[in-house]
Amino acid sequence: MTFRELAIWLENQLGTCHLLVDRTAKEPADLLLATGLHDRLVNELMRAVYKSNRCYHIRAAILAGPTLAALQPVREKVLDQPTTDLSTVRFLDSIDVAVRAAFGLSPARSLRPDTKPAQVIPLPGWRRLKQAG
Repeated sequence: MTFRELAIWLENQLGTCHLLVDRTAKEPADLLLATGLHDRLVNELMRAVYKSNRCYHIRAAILAGPTLAALQPVREKVLDQPTTDLSTVRFLDSIDVAVRAAFGLSPARSLRPDTKPAQVIPLPGWRRLKQAG
């Protein structure tokens, strides 16, 4: 997979509202159009992928290991910011899943192997909200 192919893959997986690729671009700076919902974040992530794979051109081959390793520091930086919202966290998760799928890898597992899926816990009658009027 090349850097350009990854960008197109992400556009197809995440949608053009998040990532819009200029397919005629010759340089990495021109590859992504600044029209997405998280365009600064996507630019930062793609720049990190480009650098970690030591790309010299947008058609340079990239590997799964350096690509996933490049995403982690950006993710940690974003998650440490007090202004990060749930939408951004979900978007980061979507990028991770899409990148893993691009390389044919399985989705990341939870850090705790004993984690059970979430369950809805019924509330007792006295804790339920009462309808007014």
